[in-house]
Amino acid sequence: MNQGNFEEAREAEASYHHELYTDHEILKPGSWMAKPIPLVMELLERLLTHKENVKVLDLGSGPGRNTIPIALRLKETNSKVVGIDLLDEAVGQLLENAEKYKIADKIQAKVGDAEHADILENDYDYIVACGCLEHVSSKEAFIAVLEKMKRGTRIGGIHCIEMNTGIQELDKASGRELETLIELNLPQQEALRIFEEVYQGWNVLEKRTKLQTIEEEKYEEPSEFRANSITFAVQKM
Repeated sequence: MNQGNFEEAREAEASYHHELYTDHEILKPGSWMAKPIPLVMELLERLLTHKENVKVLDLGSGPGRNTIPIALRLKETNSKVVGIDLLDEAVGQLLENAEKYKIADKIQAKVGDAEHADILENDYDYIVACGCLEHVSSKEAFIAVLEKMKRGTRIGGIHCIEMNTGIQELDKASGRELETLIELNLPQQEALRIFEEVYQGWNVLEKRTKLQTIEEEKYEEPSEFRANSITFAVQKM
């Protein structure tokens, strides 16, 4: 994707998420933000069976769909949760939600994207990257982010990844395929191959794919988002 198309895709995604965050609250009925991703919480429980205090990174946190439930679960521990999102608006709402749920002391919120996030070596026990890796600038950047996540993870640490691949966007009324405005649109099999190559030597906890459809108000007319969603969870041995 050239720079002009990349910026156009970024602007379209920012506009879509602005509408979403304006119209819907996390953990409330009405959108896909109504609940945390179940696997995110299941893997946290797995981690807590052998470690009481953990440091968590949520890349592409938004206003806290996963970040807030994670921090609530860790409320009585000496744990820390870092949420990073590209949008100032999302980070502001994450901080507001941290205050609302009385867990502000557990959460650190930063503006940034996965591609340029500063991840220190051996700094995290759990990294969540759900719905953010398809928003990096290239396949090379995608691989670099995974390598950075690996370096930033302690022994026994877990990664929970969800990524949309093979993305299509259709006009809701006519079914006509639209130009897909997404920063990185990898074929499913290529993304799976990269995950398997990058995470050689790690224990695979979950690997599955599914067809996902979401109705969106991203363009002038209602559209339908279709993608082959990959769920990939691994543990550092």
